[in-house]
Amino acid sequence: MQIGNNPLFTLGPYSAKHTVHRSLQQFATQFALIIAVSACNPLAAANHSPNSTGHANEQPGAAANPSMIQLKPVEIIGTVPDRETAPNTSVLKGRALRLQQHDTLGQTLHEELGVSNASFGPGVGIPVIRGLTGSRVRILQSGIGTHDATTLSPDHAVALDPLFAESIRIMRGPEVVRYGGNAIGGVVDVDDGRIPGQRAKQPVGGSAESRYDSNGDGTHSAFKLNMGKDRLAFNLGGFFRQRNDTRIPGNAIDAAFLQQQFGLTETQNVTGKIPNTDSRGIGGYTGISWIGNNFMAGMSVSHTDNRYGIPKGNHGLDPNHLGGLETILPKLNDLTGFEDIFGPQALFPNVRFNMQQTRYDFKSEWYEPVRGVESVSFRYGLVDYGHTELEGGSPFTRFKNDVGEGRVEARHTALPNLTGTVGVQWIDRNFSALGIETFVPPTKQFTVGIYTTQEYTWNNWILRGGIRFEHAHVDPSANTLKLRGSALPPVPLPNSLDFQALSASTALQWNPHQDTSLTLTLNRGKRPPDIQELLALGPHLSTRSFEIGNVRLANETVNMVDLGLDWKAKRISSRINGYYNRTDDFIYLRNTGLVYEVDNEVIRQRCVSDAECVSVFAYDQRDAEFVGFEARTDATLYLSPKGNNIVLTVFSDYVRGRFTNGNRDDVPRMPPLRYGAELGFGNSVWNTALRFTRAEAQRHPGRNETATDSYHLLTASADYQIKAGKWGDMWLFAKGYNLLNEEIRNSVSFLRNFAPEPGRSVIVGMRATF
Repeated sequence: MQIGNNPLFTLGPYSAKHTVHRSLQQFATQFALIIAVSACNPLAAANHSPNSTGHANEQPGAAANPSMIQLKPVEIIGTVPDRETAPNTSVLKGRALRLQQHDTLGQTLHEELGVSNASFGPGVGIPVIRGLTGSRVRILQSGIGTHDATTLSPDHAVALDPLFAESIRIMRGPEVVRYGGNAIGGVVDVDDGRIPGQRAKQPVGGSAESRYDSNGDGTHSAFKLNMGKDRLAFNLGGFFRQRNDTRIPGNAIDAAFLQQQFGLTETQNVTGKIPNTDSRGIGGYTGISWIGNNFMAGMSVSHTDNRYGIPKGNHGLDPNHLGGLETILPKLNDLTGFEDIFGPQALFPNVRFNMQQTRYDFKSEWYEPVRGVESVSFRYGLVDYGHTELEGGSPFTRFKNDVGEGRVEARHTALPNLTGTVGVQWIDRNFSALGIETFVPPTKQFTVGIYTTQEYTWNNWILRGGIRFEHAHVDPSANTLKLRGSALPPVPLPNSLDFQALSASTALQWNPHQDTSLTLTLNRGKRPPDIQELLALGPHLSTRSFEIGNVRLANETVNMVDLGLDWKAKRISSRINGYYNRTDDFIYLRNTGLVYEVDNEVIRQRCVSDAECVSVFAYDQRDAEFVGFEARTDATLYLSPKGNNIVLTVFSDYVRGRFTNGNRDDVPRMPPLRYGAELGFGNSVWNTALRFTRAEAQRHPGRNETATDSYHLLTASADYQIKAGKWGDMWLFAKGYNLLNEEIRNSVSFLRNFAPEPGRSVIVGMRATF
């Protein structure tokens, strides 16, 4: 049986072979031995005097010549210096990062230009860059992918804690070719510094932070310890996070939407909070490095445990077909003996996620091994990820993603005006989604890519470019797939699926003046289809859908042009980007108009009881285009001799996505036009800021999607730094979010009609460094 070009599958038998843990232990042991041997190697220490002062290259005749002036030598440890931020790249760090940090990565970045938060309740927040997310945006942890399940479904959380972040880099320029086809929409790289990169400045140092959120009584605490002696450095960190149900200003479910779409006038609704949105997370890491004069090697081990619920509006009943069952439960006064049929967990079961991830990360760098080569670096990560989805307290699906990702890269300075990188990257992945909701067969995927990025400077021109060739091999475990409960014959599968992708990007930057630059970026990138897009088959109850993969999918091709202007003066700076993106064979989920009866395990044109059915979606391809802009201007309105200043920032961003063939309908779940201003007053010790954002109504939501109203978002922040001398510093901060307590329906969220964004909240906290 076929729906369009999409064969219907079901899972064949599978016998799992668990070898990843043994590989992790062997690799970790071998790498730790390398570090230990390096630390004890007398040849490695030959350039570093063993005397108590730690001075190197001391003159032997210095003590005998009283006229000689002895200067304390400066020890230079090989490192790659910080580079200027490239066009189409933004970095969030320091005070700005600390004030924006939140429980999720998407919420942390939602104030950045061109970035939105795809929320699925407060426990899930995934960054959306210029309207793109999922398999088109790579989320990295210190250069290696998080390798969680965020690309599979919008209800899966990112497996990292933003409170550990030391900096977050958002990339959209030519350098994204280093990260593969899944980065055609951009890259978010969270640097947490868990592998020490520098020698310890003191035996023990670090930081501790704790914050409280009035909305949901949320607490979030973390600590970092940096220790070391001589060439050995150690890092240790941990976090704990918990919150209760999220508070909202009005009703959780949009009653007007239900009446308009389904004609329902009597519904069971909740006011003031969103049930089942509490969460709890705990985790930690340890890292060790050996740091020589021109070589370092390090590793880290980390573990994260995250447990959260998602709003009830999308479970137990299909959000698009409520069928009126929500009107039954409130009218039954006595449910004794009927709890298994009419009880809350029968009609409206809680859906919970228990997520665990263990990572083993390895890093080594060799600085200036030969003339013309600035550094050679190696990064490798082994990730053991899994989460269980429970409905009504019973496990429904177990997602497993065991991944090894590596990268070897050389950075050169071959010519005075030419610098660049040459590298190879590979990803070895074993994925499965098994259980009652089994909808993706156990599958192995191996991807390898070779790439180079170059930068040439000539007078006031800078030419940047990158090219990458990538090969992806997908090997499903089943030879034939059959829809469970169906009398249709099995559908044969190819032994494997192979994709080749060639991507290239270039940017030409003109600097007519020292503080002015104009940049034109051209990008053509290809993305092979992801596993779930090819092989998905079955119900996914957390999103109330039945998904059908398509083995006939081709590469998705992005053709983008971006024009940017960056201007800086003494008291004012401005940055504006306009872009056009045409994507050929854009992969998306198409609503087939059919339904799947969960209890009877059959696909029908319609079902007798809507409560037992979920909509059937099939992966398909259409050409699409995206057009948008991002703009920001910062102006210092007043600067006093004492260092106090008043700074005004105005900003705006916008993106419109639509399909270019057929009826030219809109790409679903695009962010709206945003604009606003922020006024800041402060100095190097204290700061205050007031930020106002206006988001226009989204009247282009996509087919079978609903429009969202406009809203105003008012935030305020204040912080104060206390210097404690040699003991360290203390930083006190407070931030108010959604101070107008507006009902905000997020247009990029799948749950906008069932779970609005959080209402008014005040976050207070302190951070101590020592």
